Amino acid sequence: MHIATVVLSVLLAVKFAFTGIIKILGTARANAAHLGISLRLSRFIGVAEFAAVVGLLTGIVVKPLAIVTAAAVVVITAVLLPAAITGLAAIALLTLTIVA
Repeated sequence: MHIATVVLSVLLAVKFAFTGIIKILGTARANAAHLGISLRLSRFIGVAEFAAVVGLLTGIVVKPLAIVTAAAVVVITAVLLPAAITGLAAIALLTLTIVA
């Protein structure tokens, strides 16, 4: 199960790094307008995604951090920004880190 946890953590970290960069540096204004949110909120979400990247990668080594980060990623993806595939991957990661 450790291999699955590592793979999911890395995949989610790559996804959040990519979308975080877009929200912070890239087309934040267009992204915010498309989603109907303020530019400030879009950048805040980008910073939260970068925090998730740090937590996911550090959580590979520190299990309690993996559990907290996976739970936060579930909240980010399922509640704040509904995204079906990312949400399912985050739920699977949370389950794996708690069980393993």
